[in-house]
Amino acid sequence: MKNQLLLRYIGILILLNSQCIYAQQGIVSGTLKDEEGLPLPGVNIIIKGTTTGTQTDFDGNYNISCAIGDVLTFSYVGFGQKEILVTAKMFGGNDSTEIIKKQAVEPIKSKSYGKAITNNRTTGFMIPDIGNDGYTYNKDGPNYFNHYRIKDIVVDNSETKVKLTYFTPDIFYETGWNSTLAMQFIQNSNLPRLQKEFSQGQPFNNQNTFFGPESGVPFSYGPRLSTLKFDGLSNPFDQNGRLIPNTNNDGAIVNAYDNEILRTVVKTGNDLFFNVSTQNHFIGILFNSKKNRDIFNRENSRFEKVTLNYNNAKNSSKKLIWDTFITYTNTIDNQPNLNGFLNTLLLNTWATPTSFDSKQGTILPDNKQRTFSANNFNNPNWLLENNRNRIRTNDFVASLQNTLELSDNTSLYANTNYTSTKNTQEFGLIPDTIGFLDGYGSTKDFNSDAFNSLINFKFNSNGNKNELELESTVQYTYNSLKYSLKEETGFPPFSFNNPNSTTIIEKNVVRNTVQFTNSLSYSFSEYEAKASITHNAITSSIQNNKWFLPSFQFEIDLSNFLDSYWLYDIKLHTSTSFEAQQTPLYYANQSHNSLDITPIQSLGLIANDDLFVSNDIELEEKNSFTLGTNLVFELFNRPATLEANYYNYKHKKSVFPVINENQFQLKNVADINQYGFESTFSFPIYFKYNFSYTPKLVFSTYRNKVSKIYGNNERIPIAGFSTISKNLIKGQPAGVLVGSAYARDNQNNIIIDQDGFPLISSTPQIIGDPTPDFSLGFSNSFDWERLQFSFLIDFQKGGDVWNGTQNALNYLGTSQQSAEEREISQFVYDGVDQQGQINTIPVDFANPENDIQDNRFVRYGFEGVAEEAIVKGTYLNLKSIQLSYQFRRDTDRDFIRLLDIGIYAKNIFTYTKYRGASPYSSLFDHSSGQQLQFFNTPLTSEVGLQVKIKI
Repeated sequence: MKNQLLLRYIGILILLNSQCIYAQQGIVSGTLKDEEGLPLPGVNIIIKGTTTGTQTDFDGNYNISCAIGDVLTFSYVGFGQKEILVTAKMFGGNDSTEIIKKQAVEPIKSKSYGKAITNNRTTGFMIPDIGNDGYTYNKDGPNYFNHYRIKDIVVDNSETKVKLTYFTPDIFYETGWNSTLAMQFIQNSNLPRLQKEFSQGQPFNNQNTFFGPESGVPFSYGPRLSTLKFDGLSNPFDQNGRLIPNTNNDGAIVNAYDNEILRTVVKTGNDLFFNVSTQNHFIGILFNSKKNRDIFNRENSRFEKVTLNYNNAKNSSKKLIWDTFITYTNTIDNQPNLNGFLNTLLLNTWATPTSFDSKQGTILPDNKQRTFSANNFNNPNWLLENNRNRIRTNDFVASLQNTLELSDNTSLYANTNYTSTKNTQEFGLIPDTIGFLDGYGSTKDFNSDAFNSLINFKFNSNGNKNELELESTVQYTYNSLKYSLKEETGFPPFSFNNPNSTTIIEKNVVRNTVQFTNSLSYSFSEYEAKASITHNAITSSIQNNKWFLPSFQFEIDLSNFLDSYWLYDIKLHTSTSFEAQQTPLYYANQSHNSLDITPIQSLGLIANDDLFVSNDIELEEKNSFTLGTNLVFELFNRPATLEANYYNYKHKKSVFPVINENQFQLKNVADINQYGFESTFSFPIYFKYNFSYTPKLVFSTYRNKVSKIYGNNERIPIAGFSTISKNLIKGQPAGVLVGSAYARDNQNNIIIDQDGFPLISSTPQIIGDPTPDFSLGFSNSFDWERLQFSFLIDFQKGGDVWNGTQNALNYLGTSQQSAEEREISQFVYDGVDQQGQINTIPVDFANPENDIQDNRFVRYGFEGVAEEAIVKGTYLNLKSIQLSYQFRRDTDRDFIRLLDIGIYAKNIFTYTKYRGASPYSSLFDHSSGQQLQFFNTPLTSEVGLQVKIKI
């Protein structure tokens, strides 16, 4: 009978595989936290086998477009690289993902073995549901005292069984509250160094002369503030009057205005949960709420989520296991970085001369914008007060999952899901805004729906020594996206109503996908080895099909073959695989939108060149090989753990935007090879009096190279501007920086012009490689009884960064560097003249007798020479410090079961080779824009208090 049932289900699987089955695609969003519940910013999240990825923001939040079956790779300093398989349950919600540090367990010979087992934590990433998210204290119901509830005992000698009958189990209730209160701020050491000494102006009549806001002069190459005074007359730009020379030294001291707009802000977060459980059933309700002000202390943003969950997974007596949930999420971000708004805001702030007070108002008597340079830059407060900038997201997810035990060796798992996501992005700036003089407004709507069905069949056969496991999975998904874009221009003054021009673009995309996986695993118990072979297939209604994607894995435990007193454990594993990756329906990485403008034109950036998957795009392919080991050995009479992994990936047909007939289109453009090495070393030490110390070191390094470029392109820009960008070039590392550079002769000498300044090459040059030499994470945890103290240090060596922020501030004269170097004279550049002779012409950097265009910083334009802005990306960051104490009661029957109180700090000390930008940021917050710094948001620090209560 069992065999017939098994054959019947196998027949059903074969039938399903012959039908048109689809794979679900959607948005996975969440919050990454450590085991103390603190958010983790700057975690890199990449879809394995692709270049598609994102980073967590300062609060640990992330979202990424992916499909069921994708593997998300999480990389975070101090924790090692981990991978998560995307399941249907992850779509649409905002799961709290824990990243948990690993601690090795003492060997049995140690006296501390029992305590180590108690303190041992699971390694890896967890995306928990309500049933296993750490909230539930007694989710097993009355199992912990079942022996008290035995009603009757019957011994059946014929079957040699003992049957127990219990009294009706109790119903258990549990509620809890987790709260976080924190302050966020930006330290001065993480901001660009701005000068506070020189006024707005430029050379005139052989001297540095003050030119006020009415002149439109954007430079701060005027006289020193100490040589000026206010005339005291009525002036629309300054309530103190106009600045004039203080020739008689009879005026009051003129102080530099403080125009900084970054503020210390407060953020709050609350999680409230209520669970009801019996021995057989669990029902849970979870409510999450977060609220925070933006870094300008202007706008509130909030996140709210409600989840209802039911499962009977603890009822092992049933063959059919249910797990279902419904989730609704509402997110409002009232100051996002749409169209580079935050970059533009900081550019206008740091460009403002120290002689102009932007806080004295934003409107002149004639209703024009009050700014220091009406034709060039905005008053930053004008931008904050007159924008329409918001992202609203609503997610609804319903899921039903079942596991059916067909026999002791076979099981069938089914999953059905529905996901609906509505995302609206609103952006607008009123007329008279530099970059949008007629005013501009846009509204983007993304409405996506997905229905998914997944079936997994598993068969396991246990022999005396060996084990055979067969597994087959099919996925069915219908996924649709409705997109609309409305753009409006020509508004009346101070209004977003009655535009003169309105355009609407709409697009609908639908995709059906089949993913089919069969795997065979065989375990050799005698050798503690396991070999697996897997076949994957994928077919798409939009992209092409891949019917043969094999993979092979082998692992072996050599511990039993060892006869060593110092080497306790050694495991080896290797794998090779062929994979295929679909392009998302919507290409969310908008890095290409700025590739056809210059940095100064970013004041009017509009990132509305949206790209979608098409039939012209083939599936991306990835061939991978990995080899790794895990060692546990004795070090100073203590166990230490070393994990080491080598990988080699070949990405084929990588998809990026390319310009075709003056329009960007998604194309398969390149093959990219990447190889790297990662290792993790941990060494827990246990002392007397229940004190322990666990250090952990994570080392990683990688290299990559573009092996092929499709089509006739010699290079493909993937992020940046028209004059400085990251590129794909055959034979070069992926993402090399290309931009303006000094002209050089055959001996690499810089060529000097007749004025004594370096010449610029007529063609862009490769000026940097953003690939770091290596990264190192050093985490430390101290535990004593219920007190825990930990800190994490993040270090990166090398990697080139384009610091365009510094070049632009030098050009304007607001940087401290321009203040220190403007009086340099009779300087002789190293190089040769155009005839090849050694240069001997002395130059002055900012001689007032010369025109402003002869100024050493101004002569090369707003963005300067890109080569000169290349700096090393080396940094050292004290990423987090945490101190917590747990007031856990000794008995389960206490009303307050758990009370945790902790304080923490993040990013409180940072060293970089350059100032003014976060080492974790990217241009316009797009993933491809890393290593490009152009008024990116600086690194934010945070200190906070966290309380957890469970009753």
